[in-house]
Amino acid sequence: MIRLQEIIHSLEEGKWAKRIRGLVLLLLIGCLGLIYNLNLTQNFTSPEAMDAAQLARNIAEGRGYTTQFIRPLSLDILRQQGAVSDERLNSEFPDITNPPVYPLLLAGLIKVLPFEFEIDTVRFRYTPRYQPEVLINLFNQILFFIALVQVFRLGERLFDQPVAWCAALVFLGTELYWKFSTSGLPTMLLLFLFLALVRTLVRLEEVGNDGRPRGGGWFAGMALWAGVLAGLGGLTRYGFAWVILPVLVYLGWFLGRHRGRAVGMALLGFLLVMSPWLVRNVQLSGNLFGTAGMALYAQTDDFPGDTLERTLFYEPRKTDSVENEQDEIKVGVADHVRLGDIANKLKRNLRHLLVHELPQFSGSWFAVVCLVGLVVPFRNRSLRRLRFFLLMTLAVFALGQAIGRTHLSVANSTLGELLGRSLGQGAPVVAALSVNGENLLAILGPVSFLFGAGLFFSLLDQWKVGLPEIRLAASTGLVVAASLPMIFSFLLPHPRPVADPPYHPARVKHVWNSLRGELGKDAISAGGLLMSDIPWAVAWYGDRDCVWLTRNVQPDFYTLNDQFRPISALYFTEATTDQRYVSRVFASNESNWERFVLAMQVEGDLPDGFPLKAVLNDFSPGQWLLFTIPEDKP
Repeated sequence: MIRLQEIIHSLEEGKWAKRIRGLVLLLLIGCLGLIYNLNLTQNFTSPEAMDAAQLARNIAEGRGYTTQFIRPLSLDILRQQGAVSDERLNSEFPDITNPPVYPLLLAGLIKVLPFEFEIDTVRFRYTPRYQPEVLINLFNQILFFIALVQVFRLGERLFDQPVAWCAALVFLGTELYWKFSTSGLPTMLLLFLFLALVRTLVRLEEVGNDGRPRGGGWFAGMALWAGVLAGLGGLTRYGFAWVILPVLVYLGWFLGRHRGRAVGMALLGFLLVMSPWLVRNVQLSGNLFGTAGMALYAQTDDFPGDTLERTLFYEPRKTDSVENEQDEIKVGVADHVRLGDIANKLKRNLRHLLVHELPQFSGSWFAVVCLVGLVVPFRNRSLRRLRFFLLMTLAVFALGQAIGRTHLSVANSTLGELLGRSLGQGAPVVAALSVNGENLLAILGPVSFLFGAGLFFSLLDQWKVGLPEIRLAASTGLVVAASLPMIFSFLLPHPRPVADPPYHPARVKHVWNSLRGELGKDAISAGGLLMSDIPWAVAWYGDRDCVWLTRNVQPDFYTLNDQFRPISALYFTEATTDQRYVSRVFASNESNWERFVLAMQVEGDLPDGFPLKAVLNDFSPGQWLLFTIPEDKP
């Protein structure tokens, strides 16, 4: 009888009650995730996601850190530096754009799980989900749920359980982070690392000022770990490396007599993690961050849109010796951009950030409450100091996001408009484009939710709301109001599972299969190369080397075709064929691809000497494939 009473008490109030509540909550979250994945997700739409995924596949298959998505700018840089021979570039092209942590994690995932990269075009018609993308999304959603637990535990440590629950539920109900978790981007990994970094700094500050004796080795080890976390984040997204500045200031300002050792060890940990990869980049490209470091010059007057990475900077120079007369390769990006252009870019993007992005940096109107919570002083010393760290991080992330902004964040691009149409519900394009790897401010959202919820409960205390029922009703109303955007997403017509146009996995695979049938299997493996306006999708879905469509037909296309590798096929999608007529087709640049496509469609005319004469128009007028005529065919 006593044993039965103990069991009943354990089920009602003891440890088993907590376990049962946790299990029920886990099942509810799992059901929410399943419903969201089945109704509100699409295949990958971010070029960064497909780029990282195909890079991970190459690593997992033993091809090293090589890419099948070839940027003309990367080719320029690698050939100028000369660390990689032209013969090796023709067979395996080293990636100098992506940091390594996220692709390496995905490569490990590919090794462990049964990834199926082949696309059955018949089965895909009835179940339009690409299995590798589903597995990658599940991996990121696991990181999302781990971050949810991190937010709750951090809230318990800094505030109390009501604030922790409120912040965690607001995080769970924010659609922006669900979109990130199903985008294929490394943002969920960055959230996990940032929350771990915040917890480490809070623990360092609490122990360093609680008056208890603690050995210097403990502080050195924890500070080293903080630096390692910042370095891992920097090798996940280069812009995240800015966080080391607030970390060093925080440790130097608030850690008392341990500040010197802590700052030194944090910096050491950061450099130990970052340095080997940065040295590798310098050896290959002469730049610490490879082509990613060129983002400073993107979106300036000379390089609007995505033109920077698609431009070849060949400058013919003759040597003094006639015998050695040849053209040298020179990357002249900095020579084309003035300091005033970069300053204008920074001012323009900072204004856009302050007006449009900052008021909704965490995904909804609740971001305004969080910003107010970050400037309101709390009695808790750890909260005041963490607030200072978050405000410093907000400032450096805003600066990094503004100066490093590229075409991936531009709302008025043709690709962005195409993806907006594929949602099938009249959704604004800007909302979809906030889900990109350049969005650093979103990383601060989950921690800022704690300060927003803390401010809300502080106001309840000042209003003398003492009844638990009223406090529960008020906090429930806050969570529901903050989650309204996601709730309405379930009520609106659901987006199509395939972002078509232009990303239809089966279509990209079908185009490649058609090309292989026309050219023969050995035509590409013999050294040919594909070119497309969506090379990341061709590399990911088609598993073929593909170079980005050059900025100009003449001379860039011919230079690349003659001096690097022959172009065997040219794949146009709506990203080129659906351009604005006056501003793009009849732009001042007469050698643009839009005018080339118009002449091909209307007049059936190709320039004299153009090497690709055969045309596959199965998906015209939106998509076209030009390819070489096999020699054994008339």
